[in-house]
Amino acid sequence: MIDFQAISPLQRTWLLELGLERAFLARLPQARPASQSAPAQEQAGTPVAPAAVERKLDDASSFVTKPAPARGVASDAMTAARDQALALLRKPGARPVVAAPVEDSLAQKPTVLIQPEKTQDMASLLEQVQACQECGLYTGRAQVVFGSELLVEPDWMIIGEAPGTSDDRSAQPFDGKAGLLLQAMLNSAIPNASIYKTHLVKCRPLGNRPPTQEELAACRAFLDAQIRLVQPRRLLAVGLLAAVALSGRDEDLEALRGQTLAYTDSLGRSLPLVVTYHPASLLLRPQHKANAWRDLSLLRELQAQS
Repeated sequence: MIDFQAISPLQRTWLLELGLERAFLARLPQARPASQSAPAQEQAGTPVAPAAVERKLDDASSFVTKPAPARGVASDAMTAARDQALALLRKPGARPVVAAPVEDSLAQKPTVLIQPEKTQDMASLLEQVQACQECGLYTGRAQVVFGSELLVEPDWMIIGEAPGTSDDRSAQPFDGKAGLLLQAMLNSAIPNASIYKTHLVKCRPLGNRPPTQEELAACRAFLDAQIRLVQPRRLLAVGLLAAVALSGRDEDLEALRGQTLAYTDSLGRSLPLVVTYHPASLLLRPQHKANAWRDLSLLRELQAQS
């Protein structure tokens, strides 16, 4: 336990000014009043010598420290003065308490420049997608669903409409019952083909609703850059929104199916494009599976040509 020196009323007043609690000061030993320790001539009314008065004032002022250098905040100066006063009252060798440094919580990350059309690698494109706030989808996502494991010039690039709940959880496209059905269909038609998967938009719409035209437009530059960097040999669009966006033809799905369409990338290359049902639609409408198999047969024919 720390032993404190007795303090005089004057010292007690100074410590109150420095911010010490009254409850703490009440526990400190009090110096004997001057009337009890003064010489007999003082008690008899004899005037105290000026030198004695000065000596008492010097003793009291020895407990008063100079204020800490200003740090821009008044509370910091008061805290430093209080710590210095406590250090004087402690035993010799006791160390004053030093406040821990406060970390700068206002530091901000550097702003990411959104220029997908100028991006030269997939890592930079992914960073831009994660920083994008062009539409409101980013507020409801768990994480960005960018694409499957990167392959160099895959045989096929599968493009869906938007991530679903399972995709949002795993950050992988077509990661659910619909994705399992799609993979089974691809394994049956083109088992040895290399495949890269992604979506038109990279964030899940709440409620798994279809993305709006504004959301599709906000994310289109990322998709075009993704196709340019992946450089697939062929494209497969699953679902009406993907079929219309990639073909540029505003027709229904049945009019776009059963033929080889074309997509022209930003480098001017024309890529074969095949359109089919979204696997989630096939789970709800099994009667379309026969037509979907005809679309997969077209994939097999194109795969055999290379």
